[in-house]
Amino acid sequence: MSISRLRPFVAVVALSALLAGCGEAGSADTGGRTTTDAVLEKARTLVAANFAGTDRDLPASGPAAVKGKNVVALACSATAPGCALPAQGFVDAATALGWTARLVDGKLDPSVYNTQIRAAATAGADAVALFGVDCAAAEGAIKSARQAGTLVFAGNALDCDDTYAGGGEAIFDGGLIWGTAGTDYGRFLDEQVGTSIAAWVIAETGGKAKVLQMRQDDSATTRHTGESEFKALSECGGCRVDTVPYTGADLLGGKLQAKLSAALQRHPDADVVMVPADAAISLGAGAAVEQARAGGRELLLVGHEGVPSSIQLIRKGQQSFALGRPWPWTGWATADALNRHFAGAPQVDPGFGFGAMDAEHLPAGDVYDGNADSPSYQDNYRRIWGVS
Repeated sequence: MSISRLRPFVAVVALSALLAGCGEAGSADTGGRTTTDAVLEKARTLVAANFAGTDRDLPASGPAAVKGKNVVALACSATAPGCALPAQGFVDAATALGWTARLVDGKLDPSVYNTQIRAAATAGADAVALFGVDCAAAEGAIKSARQAGTLVFAGNALDCDDTYAGGGEAIFDGGLIWGTAGTDYGRFLDEQVGTSIAAWVIAETGGKAKVLQMRQDDSATTRHTGESEFKALSECGGCRVDTVPYTGADLLGGKLQAKLSAALQRHPDADVVMVPADAAISLGAGAAVEQARAGGRELLLVGHEGVPSSIQLIRKGQQSFALGRPWPWTGWATADALNRHFAGAPQVDPGFGFGAMDAEHLPAGDVYDGNADSPSYQDNYRRIWGVS
């Protein structure tokens, strides 16, 4: 890859132990202030880099495929693309490695997570890879599996030492590298994801956004995104942010549309709606925004993940922006990281970045999986592994 790029990258609706409050959690008011030129320039620079694409050099070498492994990919839900796409990518890569692999559906239910992890260990799996399943939601089963000799490996998942997942002891056997954040997925979300999304809002509105920020704080992953967005927007002196809390139960129970519609009525001057994961758009937030637009409101709808449904919504003009993340590539990179772990080799930066999306910056197909000028990561991994 010929271009030197920023460090970024993989999210997701995954239930954890923290509970969200009711009503509006808080707001940041401008108090008559304006956004400085320095903040605007910083935002515009980051947005330009993300639109250009931030993939980095692919791994140049690594251990050959460690044959004969039996692995399980646990997705938080088969219907949540930010979980299912990387899990399927992992299974595809594991198959290329010569492993026996299967994908299991967590159904957004911690009791299912625990059952599936224990079942994998009982069946003698060498490893379980987690996608959107945070440690806090399945700590007992993870400890039991490790005692039975089954590795528990993190794709896009937070360990039990994460601040928003309880702040306990890290117990994963290993995990994917997230650029400069190392294996700390929470740090990656804090330093790169939320700030990149907020930068687009600041730049697009000239530092004058009046934001309704949807916040799912009972998921550690979406809380990281929400907190980092809020922090970045607090630097925007001319912006105002009002938060609208919701829970995983609200998401699955069809309550998002009513919650957001009520917030839009309370804040008739709001001109931006932000969600921490694109699933919230298809599960109610998008309908609330479209209803308000039909009544004459001009609203930007801002998401995170850039899943296939969001690409279609951006093409239709219904979603304004998404921070595209290469989910299938995430699964392949997790498989490579696990193969390195099996071989006793050091972990490396997988090289994937962001591909920010709006109406003028969309992938050619229906799935974003790396920048258009990036070499084939699948071919690169097959070369490293020594498989056809």
